Amino acid sequence: MIERDTGDPARRSINFYSGGIIHGLQFADSQKRREPTAYSGRSTGVDLALERLSTRPTARVGVVGLGIGTMATYARPGQYYRFYEINDDVLKFAETYYTYFDACRGKREVKLGDARLSLESESPQRFDLLVLDAFSRDAIPVHLLTVEAFEIYHRHLQPDACVAINISNRYLDLSPVAAGLADRFGYRMRGSVRRQRPN
Repeated sequence: MIERDTGDPARRSINFYSGGIIHGLQFADSQKRREPTAYSGRSTGVDLALERLSTRPTARVGVVGLGIGTMATYARPGQYYRFYEINDDVLKFAETYYTYFDACRGKREVKLGDARLSLESESPQRFDLLVLDAFSRDAIPVHLLTVEAFEIYHRHLQPDACVAINISNRYLDLSPVAAGLADRFGYRMRGSVRRQRPN
């Protein structure tokens, strides 16, 4: 965890890093604390996917990869957000040092453990949106990007649901994998990919 711009109250932020990769940041300023940032910020792919749910007061959203809980800030009253996180230390950080969960206006739950195994054992969750945000590290959980994994995800989706995958990774280009899965399951693929090179 690193504080940045400590001398500028309007820009001061608390950044969560793991393995040299940023996994979220939150502004300290009370006027900006609810603002989603980083991979889940405004005008990102997940923001656009969530916009289509703005008129669904009982929308259900699944999120694989908790980070600092940024996605919780999007929840509206009556909506349900279910987070899947394998590392209980990440949950402790999100609840101790960040306030996105506290500001959540919908219902939220966190399921600790491997997301694929959790989803495999659960009854259908009827998600309107499933966000896969577990691939930005150097050690990619490839078992979450297999045909078998997507067969499990598919069982938890509403007929008109959307799957949003954060494939930004400085080590690997995951866009062909995402495109192949979309083709296999008959999903329409939208969005652009900005490739990042290793440092």
